[in-house]
Amino acid sequence: MKLRFKLTIFAIILGMLMIPAYFILQTYGIFQKQTVLSDYALAVDVKGKSYEAWPLINSFAAMDKQEDNRQFYYRIDMSHIQYLFNLAYREYEVKPGGDNPYLEGTVNYEHTDHAYVQTEKKYENANDFRTVLNLYDQDGQVIYSYDNTGKGDKQLVQSIIHQGMSRTSGSGSEAARDPYINITALFRDKLNIDVKLTVDEEHKVVTIRMNKSEAR
Repeated sequence: MKLRFKLTIFAIILGMLMIPAYFILQTYGIFQKQTVLSDYALAVDVKGKSYEAWPLINSFAAMDKQEDNRQFYYRIDMSHIQYLFNLAYREYEVKPGGDNPYLEGTVNYEHTDHAYVQTEKKYENANDFRTVLNLYDQDGQVIYSYDNTGKGDKQLVQSIIHQGMSRTSGSGSEAARDPYINITALFRDKLNIDVKLTVDEEHKVVTIRMNKSEAR
C-alpha cells in the first residue's frame, strides 16, 4: 500500500514537471518537422556559385529538418516573398565581391516590372473587412490567395515555430509561431519551377537553387 502511494506521488510530481518541459521544448520547435534558418546565411545559386540572398531574410525562411525531399518555406505575411518570384523568373543581376569569404557576392532584384504580391481588402459589409494576400504569376494570374490571419490555412501555409523565440500575450509567454508558405510546392505546381536547397553545415549556408521543372 505504501509503495503504491509513493508511486502515485512520484507520478504526480513527474507529470507536473513534464508540463513546463513540454512547453520549453515546444518553444524550440522540437515537435515540428521544420526549422527556421536563423542560424544560417541565406544564399542563391547562380551558375553553381552562392550569392547572398538579401533582402530575403534568414529568420523569415524555413526548411524541413529531414533531408529527403526537403521543402523550402517563407513567411507569407512579409513582402520579401516578391524576391522569390524574381528568382524564379530570373529577374535579377549578380554583384560579385563583398567582404564575406563564403559567398561570391550579392543579388540585385531591382530590375523588374512585375508585382507578384498584393494585398486586397474583402469587405463583409460597409464596416468590416478581411485582408487577403494574393500571389501572381508573370502573366498577372492569381496562383494563390491567403486570408491574412497570421495562421496556417490547412493548405500550403503552415504555422511554424521560430525555435528559441517566444512572445508575450495577455495569457503569458508562448512560442513564436508564424505563417510560412511552402515555396517548393507552390512554385512546382503553379510556376513549373523546381526549388532545391543545398545545406552547408560547416560554413552555415543554405543555398536556394531554382530551375525549370523537367517534363513530367
